[in-house]
Amino acid sequence: MASNNDKDAVIDPLDGPGDRRDPEKGREGDRRRAGWRDFRRAYPGFILTLMIGLIAILSLDAYLMHKRRLYDAEVSRLRGAMTQAERDKTDAIVAAEDNKARIALELAKRQAKMEKALHLAVSVDSGRIYLEREGAVLREMAAMFGPEKGVTPGADSVPVVIPRGEFNVARVEDNRIVLEGGNAIEASQASVASADTSPIPPGNVRIGKTDMDAIKPNLTPGMRVYFY
Repeated sequence: MASNNDKDAVIDPLDGPGDRRDPEKGREGDRRRAGWRDFRRAYPGFILTLMIGLIAILSLDAYLMHKRRLYDAEVSRLRGAMTQAERDKTDAIVAAEDNKARIALELAKRQAKMEKALHLAVSVDSGRIYLEREGAVLREMAAMFGPEKGVTPGADSVPVVIPRGEFNVARVEDNRIVLEGGNAIEASQASVASADTSPIPPGNVRIGKTDMDAIKPNLTPGMRVYFY
């Protein structure tokens, strides 16, 4: 014969056989959450980390917007000090330089596809290097690029940038391909470039040691290297 307590007990359909829960105890011990308040109480550390990350992102956005306003104000100030003729001349020079850079990159990309001799093609935007011949890709390699900055601090420092256009291999060393002009494609200490956390010299390119060992027998001084 069932007692009154057995009659009052409520069986949760999610509980196993014989597992009963007293309704007077409510949902205590149930891991299901009814809303945001319960979730916040259950995972306070996660919520705190989420809020800190959100504040950091918003702060960075605010800083970048502030710097952009400063740059825009400086440009407006400098342009305001020019005559109309000087502004027109400056705009024409900037447009011409931009067009020249785009044309040079497109020519390098097209020439790399048409080159009959063995050569290297460096796609800066996609971070890839290709060993090619007559448009056929013989090997594809992941690449990492060093920063672009001045050699010495000050307004008269010589900027070091990732090269663009057509270059020739000056010499092939054990772990480096030195190009005419001083830039180099170097091998990392690890088998893949992304596993090497050491800094990359400004303007240089890094590939994995496995890739360098694979292509080095095919490299000769004078070989063309196309950056685009």
